[in-house]
Amino acid sequence: MTEFLEILERFSFLTTTPALAGLFITGGIIVLTEDRRISLASMLAQYILVGLILMRLILPQLAIVKILIGLLVCQVLSISARRIGFPREGRGFFFRLFSLLLVGLTIHELHKRYPLPGMPSYLGLACYWLASMGFLTMNLTNEPLRAGIGLLTFVTGFELFYAPLERSLSVIGLLGIANLLVALAIAYLISFQSAKREGE
Repeated sequence: MTEFLEILERFSFLTTTPALAGLFITGGIIVLTEDRRISLASMLAQYILVGLILMRLILPQLAIVKILIGLLVCQVLSISARRIGFPREGRGFFFRLFSLLLVGLTIHELHKRYPLPGMPSYLGLACYWLASMGFLTMNLTNEPLRAGIGLLTFVTGFELFYAPLERSLSVIGLLGIANLLVALAIAYLISFQSAKREGE
């Protein structure tokens, strides 16, 4: 654990502009791509970047817990996704791109008029972005895996807002358990969908 913490502290320079830029990129990728491998890799990067940002806002050990939970969630979803393969679908890309741009402009105006209390402006914008990208992803798909990734992205945006306000281990732990339960529910839905397709 100590060695892992030291490794993350070497990347503490990423807790400002580069890490936030990474969150905007990964959120956009999750909306735009239908490739499951890219979506899962983006979500994993998202968990790591959020953990790095939280290292300066809460205890580093709690930020590490967030990263480890993200690794577990992505592993659970990756194992489940292998049952249905990793197809690359190209349907509706321009519609998703248009939706992304429209929601992005809405977020910008919403953030200017209603900034989130108790946190820096740039961090509040990141919270709005992640939550909105997650919600948009859920509304653009009927596939359990992509909808689940959208839901987890939405939850990550909420956690980025809430963690600095409530820094206790119990709250971080409960949020982590909630993430794992969501991942298990998504895995169940993926298995159910796969079994249904095989039955047909």
